[in-house]
Amino acid sequence: MARLWWGTYPAEGLGTPVGLGEGLWRQDDGTAAQVLELPAPSFVLAHPSEPLLYALSEAPASVVHTIDVSDPDDPRVVASIPTGGTDGCHLLLSREADALYVSHYGSGDLVVLALLPDGMPGYDEQLQRHEHHGHGPRTDRQEAPHAHSASFAPGGKHVLVADLGTDELRRYRVDPGGILEPDGIAATLPGGSGPRHMAVRGDLLYVTCELDSMLRTFRWDAETAEAILIEEQAITAVAPRSEDTRDASHVALVDDVLLVGVRGPDVIAVFDLSPEGWPRYRASLDSGHWPRYFAVIDGRLHIACERGHQARSYAWSDVLALAPEQEIGAIAELPFQEIAITSPACVAQR
Repeated sequence: MARLWWGTYPAEGLGTPVGLGEGLWRQDDGTAAQVLELPAPSFVLAHPSEPLLYALSEAPASVVHTIDVSDPDDPRVVASIPTGGTDGCHLLLSREADALYVSHYGSGDLVVLALLPDGMPGYDEQLQRHEHHGHGPRTDRQEAPHAHSASFAPGGKHVLVADLGTDELRRYRVDPGGILEPDGIAATLPGGSGPRHMAVRGDLLYVTCELDSMLRTFRWDAETAEAILIEEQAITAVAPRSEDTRDASHVALVDDVLLVGVRGPDVIAVFDLSPEGWPRYRASLDSGHWPRYFAVIDGRLHIACERGHQARSYAWSDVLALAPEQEIGAIAELPFQEIAITSPACVAQR
């Protein structure tokens, strides 16, 4: 089985004080244990070639920790760089692995951290900080910018930031050395939608919108560097179960199948993509309580069930064979393995 690394929130969950014993967990062969104490490492990212993990502390003073996992029995924090932002929630590695792009939900900005060829931080502070401005119509969630994630636009010449607070995909041109230059707005979404995460296939962008739980498909125009909305649809018809809400979370594209997490209904919605890339809803899979993040690794779908205090995994072949929904709002059930992890938020393989 793949060795997995799970970042976690405090036991009481997101929004509670951090640094109360939570941290990084390692999973091997169906067993998991905490191996490091870190303040709310809610996003974990593996270096593509070096035995390093980057763990982002989602805290009032966010920090990116570089962790040496060359000895998995003795992982060591070898650098901790303050980002200068608050409530950091997402990491993206540059194409050349020479920079990390850090999205901050709290301060609503994007920070660039430089990396050396060996994957270690190049400086002991941020290289760039890009502020966002504006707000949306939802006074409870959109009183200010909330940068939630960053992704490469089709073609790789731009980084797009999903700003939940302003209902925008903000655009940055990628320059040598991982430097980002602000380049305006690639798309403005309907008011109150709350864009959160993105997946890319060819010239199409699939954006999950947390606040209205819609999946929006955009076509990228390479000449104008704009994302043009071409389709929108509800992610799932499953009624809320654990909480009285539908909060879309992560999105991932695997084998021409698009997966979208929805908290409240507590499902992973499964969409098939046509040859042209149009998403067509198939079914909603029971995911466990509050599916914040998930990834398909070595033939299994691994889900961080944040409020269920467990990680679930499903055979990917079972997901691919999942029958189409026969009744609107039905919940599909598949066999799964589970393991106890306190408030899991993110998973990475290394």
